[in-house]
Amino acid sequence: MSVSFSEQVRILWKVAIHAVIWGVWTARNQWIFEGKSVDFRSVLSLVWRAVSEANRLEIGCMRNCMDDLLILRRFGLQGRPSKAPVIKSVVWSPPAPGWIKVNTDGAALGSPGVGGCGGIFRNCRAFVKGCFAIPLGQVFAFEAELLAASLAINFAWKYGWHRIWLESDSSYVVQLLSSRSEMVPWRVRQAWQRCIFQISHMDFQVSHIFREGNQVADTLSKHALELQADSWWFFAPLFCSSLVGNDCMGWESFRFS
Repeated sequence: MSVSFSEQVRILWKVAIHAVIWGVWTARNQWIFEGKSVDFRSVLSLVWRAVSEANRLEIGCMRNCMDDLLILRRFGLQGRPSKAPVIKSVVWSPPAPGWIKVNTDGAALGSPGVGGCGGIFRNCRAFVKGCFAIPLGQVFAFEAELLAASLAINFAWKYGWHRIWLESDSSYVVQLLSSRSEMVPWRVRQAWQRCIFQISHMDFQVSHIFREGNQVADTLSKHALELQADSWWFFAPLFCSSLVGNDCMGWESFRFS
């Protein structure tokens, strides 16, 4: 069912099946314990009523095809056509002269699960100043995102890059850095507090970018999942060099939502 039906039709079928089981069980008990005869029309009425009420909850959409339309017509129900996707162009942009832009990302294989983070520093000409990929052990995905940002700031502080533009695909990270909030889980609080202290002594700005424009950092964070030790490069490593080249040339990625 989950493969062959659209979300709207699948939900209605499940409701119909549950209603049939409930109706048969109720009718059986009335016949055994109360001596009442089974009225199949009342059972069918219960099923149609349940399906109709479920459809009014407006959960899920049909596929825009004849199969779904005919099934819903048989039920006597109104279909909810799938909306056309909104397509957005996403392009990575370099920082202003004198600034360094760092894109960060975190990844975790589970909740929690084995995690890693990565980031890439580039100047106004899109030249790579440095990259990192760091395994994190067992973390939640949002913790990996926080650690990616805090480690990026720590590297910038270490190498004397004090005009930093951090870009992340995590709205959570962007909001915390924008407000200089320290309301983070205790496991990452110490690293985060150091990050807040460091950016307070920098020219610092932060922005959000969709994942489609953050592919280099995403690739580095996934590479970190396979590592046993921290890695740093002063160049683009081979496994993400083509993505770095795409960003340098201003190639578009597309987001469908």
